[in-house]
Amino acid sequence: MALNNYFEKYSNNEANLLEDLVQESIQVFGHEVSYLPRTQNNLDNIFGEATASSFESAYPVEVYIKTTDGFEGEGAFVGRFGLEIREQVTFSMSQRTWKGLGLTTRPLEGDLIWFDTAQKMFEIMFVEHQAIFYQLGRLPIYDLSCEFFEYSSEDIDTGIAKIDAVEADSAYSVEYGYSANSGVFSTNETIIGGLSGASAKVLKLRDVPGLGLFVRVTNIVGSFTPGENIMGQTSNETAQISTVTKEFAEDPQAKNVEIESTAEGIIDFTEGNPFSEGTF
Repeated sequence: MALNNYFEKYSNNEANLLEDLVQESIQVFGHEVSYLPRTQNNLDNIFGEATASSFESAYPVEVYIKTTDGFEGEGAFVGRFGLEIREQVTFSMSQRTWKGLGLTTRPLEGDLIWFDTAQKMFEIMFVEHQAIFYQLGRLPIYDLSCEFFEYSSEDIDTGIAKIDAVEADSAYSVEYGYSANSGVFSTNETIIGGLSGASAKVLKLRDVPGLGLFVRVTNIVGSFTPGENIMGQTSNETAQISTVTKEFAEDPQAKNVEIESTAEGIIDFTEGNPFSEGTF
């Protein structure tokens, strides 16, 4: 039998009321986070993969934390590759709020959410768009299943210091000493060597009394020549670069130096074939 046409199953007024209540509830009981859409660079049209990604903007949105008992997942544990953090959380976002951002049709997997209250970045792994299943004929919210973000050489240049610090604290970087010919470089700008043509992105600047000026860079392409002049592409400032002062191993749990020292004591690199019992 067909449905009875004399009774209205869904009412626009009731559906609008539900959306109003959902959005208001999130604004009252939720948290404000920052939504970072991912920009895929150098996209391979055959395999559908991008060799590099960047996050250039952050949009403040309100979400409700569905996992109220704390972060889910395996948490922090010592695995095969050292300390690993696998925290999970589910955020609920009003579809009306999302449409107001004017971005894509829905939140996308791979985008990031900066949770300022916990000072942590999360990556969206799955978007459930059918929560509160058609009670009044509409879908009012998105459930965003997220995991703790593991940095892997992405550019994060949102202009918000706390968010941009994720890259500064996690990226592989090298620090150079330099003598300024004019003013100072700008954070996140690109510097280019006048002689070598090498380029890098500025992460941090510091002035150490008695030692001089230092610039910490990442995304290094090529190799700077000691003594060459470098120029900032945004500030147009110039400086003369010196030798590398420090290569940063950002992971405080890393054992790079200890492993290298131990390996040098096990393997005799003075031999042409250190694994052989004789000479060939």
